Amino acid sequence: MRRFKIDRVKNGEAFLRGQEARHALKVLRLKKGDEIFVFDGEGREYLAVIDAASPTSVKVKILEETNVNRDSPLKSTLFMGITNKVQKFELAVQKVTELGVTEIVPVICKRSSTAQLVKNWDNKLRRWREISINAAKQCGRNVLPEIRTPIRLEDVEVDSELSFVLWEKGGKSFKDFQGYSANSVSFLVGPEGGLEREEIEVLEKKGFKPIYLGKRILRAETAAVAGMAIIQFIWGDLG
Repeated sequence: MRRFKIDRVKNGEAFLRGQEARHALKVLRLKKGDEIFVFDGEGREYLAVIDAASPTSVKVKILEETNVNRDSPLKSTLFMGITNKVQKFELAVQKVTELGVTEIVPVICKRSSTAQLVKNWDNKLRRWREISINAAKQCGRNVLPEIRTPIRLEDVEVDSELSFVLWEKGGKSFKDFQGYSANSVSFLVGPEGGLEREEIEVLEKKGFKPIYLGKRILRAETAAVAGMAIIQFIWGDLG
């Protein structure tokens, strides 16, 4: 059964709006009386029935709450270097959402594209949030990751129990930390071309531990997905 993102439930009713409404009506051709699953992005999922529709919204009546939790118990934060090609960043957002990331923070690094930095952040953030909603719909998550406004690398701050920076030029392995217990983990991935040594030194002073993923050089978006998968496997609920 199809899943849709809704606003908060009020008096047993909720609404699909914008893209969610268009997808339900124009693409899937759903109509009054059809049952769907809906989630509010804050942890609750419901079985609902379509009650009414307009060109811009769909009203649903809540039948019951499902009480299903598919979200990871691990609080995880991805600090993602802004890539030269926006599609690479979008792919990372999609895949780490599926893997259960809690928070995504875009980071402006020395090798981040100047062309990307001057473009409209509001539109980018809106697009990234739409991607995370679609990924959550597909994978069954009921809690959406927080996607923050971009910050510069020197302004990165963490309060996680463990913090890592993926670096192709050296560092320890995730295996070296398997014996550590943690309820919160942060990791940082640089843009295309990687991070400069000076940036690694800045991050080490902030408590980040360099991690070496192996001999093969991974694309930025691949490194983000690999790092998230390993972190969820060791400290989260993957595998």
